[in-house]
Amino acid sequence: MGLLSRLVAALRISPEERQAECAERCLEVLCDPERAPAARLGEHEEAAIEATRRRWEHQPPVSPT
Repeated sequence: MGLLSRLVAALRISPEERQAECAERCLEVLCDPERAPAARLGEHEEAAIEATRRRWEHQPPVSPT
């Protein structure tokens, strides 16, 4: 997908969808030690992130309108 297509698609999503996508990307980075080696989280933080990731796995995907 070209840059222009991605930009137009980004303009068409709601603020809630945009925030959800941003939060998902942030969690993906936090959960990937290769992408975020400096994020040394404690056991409690890791458990909270894992619980959030599992909740998102079971939610239906947001469909673009």
